[in-house]
Amino acid sequence: MNNESAYAQQKRPWLPVIVTLLIVAIGVTWAAFGLFKYGVWQNRGPGAGFFPVVAGSGAFFLGLIELFRKQERAESGGIKSIWPALGMALAIASIPLFGMVIAMSIFVMVWMALIESQRWWKSLLTGLGTGIALYLLFGLWLRVAFPQGIIIQLLQ
Repeated sequence: MNNESAYAQQKRPWLPVIVTLLIVAIGVTWAAFGLFKYGVWQNRGPGAGFFPVVAGSGAFFLGLIELFRKQERAESGGIKSIWPALGMALAIASIPLFGMVIAMSIFVMVWMALIESQRWWKSLLTGLGTGIALYLLFGLWLRVAFPQGIIIQLLQ
């Protein structure tokens, strides 16, 4: 490890902890929305809150494991380590406006275009494919009622 990397790590040792705490908080928030707002189990089957509870609980527990795990990495990810938590927070915050399927599709599309630097058409196709797959798998096959946003409710 060079001196500049050692200095950067000493200067910002708090960043990975803050990112992990954000992931834990987002997980708790998502699970709480699933439990108390959307409903986990409805009509003898998974409800709209089932997926948020599972994913939020997973983020919560994995975040706690990461928080208490001994750090073995030589260098911190720097400011880029905040992008996953920030992106997911924005995606979750947009669910009341766009609905679950559209919010997750937009998240995947924007992530691929901006973070992964993929071409616009690959990002668009992947985002659309994600939305279609979510709808087919959960909406039609498993009959999970996803949270629908204000925009979808206005269109119906």
